[in-house]
Amino acid sequence: MGKPYFHYRSDDSEDYRLPEITFFKRYNQKKSLFPDFEINNNNQFISSNSVKKSHFLIKKVLGGSSEVSLRKKENVFMDFKRYAVVGQGKDGVIYQVTSNRCVKVFLKEEVYKKELKAIQVGQSSSIIPRLYGYGSNYIVMEYIEGISLAKHLKKNRYITKSLVMQLINLIDELKKLNFSRQDTELRHVLMNEQGNLKVIDLKRAFSSNRPIPIKLLTELKELKLSKEFLSYVKDICPSLYQKWRKFDEK
Repeated sequence: MGKPYFHYRSDDSEDYRLPEITFFKRYNQKKSLFPDFEINNNNQFISSNSVKKSHFLIKKVLGGSSEVSLRKKENVFMDFKRYAVVGQGKDGVIYQVTSNRCVKVFLKEEVYKKELKAIQVGQSSSIIPRLYGYGSNYIVMEYIEGISLAKHLKKNRYITKSLVMQLINLIDELKKLNFSRQDTELRHVLMNEQGNLKVIDLKRAFSSNRPIPIKLLTELKELKLSKEFLSYVKDICPSLYQKWRKFDEK
């Protein structure tokens, strides 16, 4: 399956849904809060280069902070340090804290606030990760075992009608949530083991105005799948096809 950009796993229980409090301050005990984590984490070791990169990102977060905020951020990272890094990028570091929960620690407050707002708004939708808690610069959310749609399509080199239907429904869900960005990158769409789709990296949900999925169509065109995709769209929703086909003709 390859190494996914981000892991989630669906869990609809409410046991860890928290108000705006410091997640690990409440549960930081000498005995591990997650006794089953070590058992389920045998395949989550990362390379020394990944460790060095995550440490660099942590230093970047801590740099330039006041003494008080520095101590708070240091405490957060010390709490997360014992967990495996399952994703990292320009926005921050992602840790798996249990078999079905992960934490995203952000580098910038602005990005953190934008993504938190989008996830909170999207809790009524099945395509948005479940929110379990958040702190000053991190979000506790679902951990979904799956593969990004980008990797899936690059590997298989074809797209099915059922997958096109799911993507149409996904874009429609973004519209129902009143996201101004009704678009996504293929690498930010995760397919779980049951074949269901989830959208991650929602920082642009309200800051980018895009009623047509230009990025999605562009990436499908680069994979030489846009014509096949649009042929299914034409069959499923002709009115939508009329809006989207113009882009593919450019």
